[in-house]
Amino acid sequence: MKEIRIYHSLWRMLPLTLGSCMFVYIGVMMFNDPFFSHKLIGIICVLFFVVALLIVPYQTIKERLTHQPYMIITDRCVIVNGFKSFVVNFSDVESFEIVRIAMSNTRQKFISIHYKPNVEMQKMEDASFFGRMLRKLNSRLSGAQEHLTTDGTSMKLQDLLDLLNERLKRA
Repeated sequence: MKEIRIYHSLWRMLPLTLGSCMFVYIGVMMFNDPFFSHKLIGIICVLFFVVALLIVPYQTIKERLTHQPYMIITDRCVIVNGFKSFVVNFSDVESFEIVRIAMSNTRQKFISIHYKPNVEMQKMEDASFFGRMLRKLNSRLSGAQEHLTTDGTSMKLQDLLDLLNERLKRA
């Protein structure tokens, strides 16, 4: 079977970058306000969105310059090259499904990875203290320890899910 390479879409990442620029500008304006509470909110806003403003374009440009995709789907595994790269072997997976996590007004969509019980226990044991806490939180929120983030990618969520489940059946 053919290897599928998925990159972040420039057009989907552009609104995130512009939105971050806008919030950094608003944070700077709030910092110039005479009220201390506004200054504090402005500092937090600038710190948070400057990080987002640096990360989003960096990751997209790095993918284009190095020709290293965000996600590679092969016959046997999925390789994710984010800030923390990892490999998901189809032989370790029971199923993939779309999970929606609601946080205030937004609904974030992920593809959750449901591992076989023995693999899930091994991943929990191999994780650090903070890794175990994060895995337990993910399990409570969505029923799975790991997820594939698909925001801003060049492939639609449902198409990616169908492709992963197809490859899982063949593995």
